[in-house]
Amino acid sequence: MPQVIIPKRIISFLLFMDGVAAILLAVFAHVLGFDPSVGWGTSRFVLLAFGLLLLTASLYLARNKAAKYTSSEGMKTVFIFAHIWVVVFVVYAWFITYGTFTTWQKSTRYYAHLADAFSKGQLYVDIMPNAELLEANNPYDSEHRPQFDDEIWDMSLYKGKLYIYWGPVPALLMAPFQARSSKLLLDIYLVYGFLCGLFVINSLLIWKLWERFFSDVPLWNILASMLLVAFILPILWSLNVPDVYEAAIGAGQFFLMGGIYFSFLALDTNRKRYLFLAGLFWACSVGSRAINAFSVAYLFVSTGVWIFKSQSGSLLYWRKSVPSIVSLLTPLLVGAILIGSYNWARFESPFEFGQRYQITIYNLNRDAYLAFQPDYFPLNFYAYGLQPFEVTSGFPFIQPIQFSALLDHMKFVSPKLYAAGPMVGVLFYAPFLLFSLFPLFSKNNSAPQASSTDTQRIKKFFILLLSGSLLINSTIILFYFYGQMRFLVDFVSQAALLAVIGYWGLVLGSLKLTSTRTRRYVHAANILLVITLVFSFLLSFSSETQRMVKFNPALIETLNSIFTLQRK
Repeated sequence: MPQVIIPKRIISFLLFMDGVAAILLAVFAHVLGFDPSVGWGTSRFVLLAFGLLLLTASLYLARNKAAKYTSSEGMKTVFIFAHIWVVVFVVYAWFITYGTFTTWQKSTRYYAHLADAFSKGQLYVDIMPNAELLEANNPYDSEHRPQFDDEIWDMSLYKGKLYIYWGPVPALLMAPFQARSSKLLLDIYLVYGFLCGLFVINSLLIWKLWERFFSDVPLWNILASMLLVAFILPILWSLNVPDVYEAAIGAGQFFLMGGIYFSFLALDTNRKRYLFLAGLFWACSVGSRAINAFSVAYLFVSTGVWIFKSQSGSLLYWRKSVPSIVSLLTPLLVGAILIGSYNWARFESPFEFGQRYQITIYNLNRDAYLAFQPDYFPLNFYAYGLQPFEVTSGFPFIQPIQFSALLDHMKFVSPKLYAAGPMVGVLFYAPFLLFSLFPLFSKNNSAPQASSTDTQRIKKFFILLLSGSLLINSTIILFYFYGQMRFLVDFVSQAALLAVIGYWGLVLGSLKLTSTRTRRYVHAANILLVITLVFSFLLSFSSETQRMVKFNPALIETLNSIFTLQRK
């Protein structure tokens, strides 16, 4: 395996930046809103002293006085990861609290209701619909049913009780915390936790790809790629709309990508415990977001075929691969039985998750068969792929287009149930993702230094996992009747990682062939990466509900004045 070499003074550099950040935070704490008092209190003096201590430590290490502690590649890796994770987690916290860091509010409580129900040993939530709704001839008919409390919106009504149709796994994880809380917890914590976890998984995948196949790629390209998977739309967008929908989607993608990570480790190290973890994560992915079942089925079959080919080789020796396949299959089977039993206990069908019984704007009890239709594909393809954003005069200067309103303005009659919210096409906000096509169509998918056949096969298999799950999840979304930017979370990680692989291949080509043309290609790729990050940030300020604009208008006004002044 190629050895990744990290600059030897990276630890001292990072400590120096930490010290500078701590000192600046102490000096400008009041201006930044962290300290309501103009005067210096004890905490600011402590922070200042801590910053000076970090500066001293960085200078000491830079003079090679403690090289034995900082020369380890493992130690340098830990420092890099810790710093990137902290920076990303802080940015995530800033967005999800609409720029305050302290106000973890304005979110739904659906998973808390389900977690509370689990703690009481029941599957239905402790909310009673009003008598008028229960006595209605058809409570699912949005046109003729009586008014009801918004608290039960999108819940599933079946035989007089209310259920949550979103997958139960996030509620199971929340249940111990909810049991110790005197009030219902918000879904905002699940959104933050799962999207932070998704970034951790994606960054670990990036590091493994670099270490295994692309160790000649410069470190800064790796760090830029980590920022891409951290901030690409709709990750920050979802953080700015931290409701139950984003929690379920984020959980499903976290477990899906986690399973891909563990399957990659398993095939790279031949350790069965990683296969068990892959199966466990994939089972939890379906238990969080049911549509991931199709991707999980594909991932299981692909991994199983790989195991059989690599361990048995032919049908004569099929027994060799049985232990590994059993390790992968066991948690999936257990998960399928538990999910089926959960659905049966609620709706008397192992395949019914409750969408047909939703109390929502549509009568899905009657029109469930219209949820996925080929008629929606052209509109969704345009909305998700080709819809331009709107340019505005003030910050954030660009914003999504209300797609259904646009269709109405054009006097276009939407087919069947179709509707869509604020949309921007990937081609406009994330042109860097065009590089995701490179690994799929390039004849030379292997890194130049990856000369062994086994290494090439592992890399191609990883690309197969990413591209297959990307194709399946994106196809499902394109046939769905409701277009929303948050649904891109279902496959944006796969697309971003494939784009990173294509980008790194281009970088390696420029290092091998030092021609002017190849350098220009890399420069163009870097520009597209920056554009993708900038547009993703700006569009996330608007997001679906203008949450940051509504709840922290002073921040938007400040940013607008700063950037407007810069433009002048």
